[in-house]
Amino acid sequence: MEVILTLLNSTIDTTQARALGGLLFFLPIFFFAHWVIKRGLQITLRPIAGYTALKGLMGRAAEVGQPVHLSLGTAGIGERFTADTMAGLNVLEYLADRGAISATPPIVTLANPTALPVAQDVMRRAYRQQGYPEEFDSTRARFVAPDPNAYTAGQNNAFAYGAGTLRLITQQKLTANIMLGQFGDEFMLMAEAGANRQLMQIGGASEPSVLPLVQATMTHPLIGEEIYAGGAYLLDKPAHVSSLLAQDMMRWLIVTGISIVVILRTLGLV
Repeated sequence: MEVILTLLNSTIDTTQARALGGLLFFLPIFFFAHWVIKRGLQITLRPIAGYTALKGLMGRAAEVGQPVHLSLGTAGIGERFTADTMAGLNVLEYLADRGAISATPPIVTLANPTALPVAQDVMRRAYRQQGYPEEFDSTRARFVAPDPNAYTAGQNNAFAYGAGTLRLITQQKLTANIMLGQFGDEFMLMAEAGANRQLMQIGGASEPSVLPLVQATMTHPLIGEEIYAGGAYLLDKPAHVSSLLAQDMMRWLIVTGISIVVILRTLGLV
């Protein structure tokens, strides 16, 4: 046991240890939730206006013949904000599937090279599943403002991405502007351009400093953890629904534990 503790102390810091502890606590709850969902438990999800609007968006795009723009932000795959990028990719899977049927695929922009092949593969699979693999166009997923020096220095070149995407939003005929991923202040550049064109805008971010910008500019804002629920609301996959159920169960366990401790301390028992 001492050897294991020494090895852990030498490889991970306190923050990583807490994250690992949280993961180990969450996993059994998730597997239990997944088991009951697979056994037929029906879960009613509370309405979220952004996802409700998304479900009717591709039909509108097909009617007017104008695509939807989806921004995946500045993060990539295999880094701190991978979950934010994956949230956007879940929405892309839904949009690409509908776009392959209606011949109005979305335009996707991103600022990290690791997210580009994943976004292209999501769109490629959508066309293959719908029976139109020859219609796939890899240029619908666009790597905006590449700067090798910026990535070498560990920067995400956020404002260059915002400026490049700003041009697309102002010049391209669009049905809506969707922004889901990791953003900073560049969020305002793109969102304000969409607002000036009176586009329907659906978007969200997990960064607290960006949430006021989301609330101020989005027609249908997705606040905080709502961006991670897209898979459950749009794709209705058991794993995504199980994750939401597990998160709610985990919250109730934490709240119950805190309440018990407070009561015991109040009674002087601990």
